[in-house]
Amino acid sequence: MLLEQIHEPADLKKLNYRQLRQLADELRAEIMKVVSDRGGHLASNLGVVELTLAIHYVFDAPEDKLVLDVGHQSYAHKLLTGRYEAFQRLRQQGGASGFPQMEESEYDAFTAGHASTAISAALGMARTRDIMRGDYNVVALVGDGALTGGMCYEALNDAGQSNTRMVVVLNDNAMSIAPNVGAMSRYLTGLRQSKGYLAVTFWKRSATSSARCSWTASSSRRWASSTLGPWTATT
Repeated sequence: MLLEQIHEPADLKKLNYRQLRQLADELRAEIMKVVSDRGGHLASNLGVVELTLAIHYVFDAPEDKLVLDVGHQSYAHKLLTGRYEAFQRLRQQGGASGFPQMEESEYDAFTAGHASTAISAALGMARTRDIMRGDYNVVALVGDGALTGGMCYEALNDAGQSNTRMVVVLNDNAMSIAPNVGAMSRYLTGLRQSKGYLAVTFWKRSATSSARCSWTASSSRRWASSTLGPWTATT
């Protein structure tokens, strides 16, 4: 079982593409097994497995900081950061929390259980890095449900004009706790269903399929550092 051999995100960089696919399947199976026994958030965590793998494969936590929004999509993150045994006692005394907890692990950069706080927190971390002359990355992984909160827009407005280097990843799965409502939800749904977006998605899958043998964690990170710019929203 590959999952039991993953003690830190650096272990992912030793795996090939086929092993990463296997690991994604094992993560889903483990999350389903534990949640069926201990309770917790299931759908949100099943939907973020590959994205969590990709982020930890490209970036170098805990030096690079990952902030999750909302925190209940953190189960794969916990399993990949040395908490396999603690995850067996999810939401139990002595086990893993259902949300990121700074006291629980150095990989949890911010303690949060509710939505719309990640971009503000990540922007603060990025500014602190710059003041301290650091050179690490700060990544905010934001669910589209979090975009129903005004704090997200305040932070995006601030980040967009400040020229502070950070990365914002939008996990747009069309769901929060309940189906999303409002203009932003309608806009993202229309964008995701547009011919242009579907064409780019098809091209991207074809391109990465042919290039996956030579695409490594180091090359991914170099691309991210050189291409993403001060801050980036990615669907």
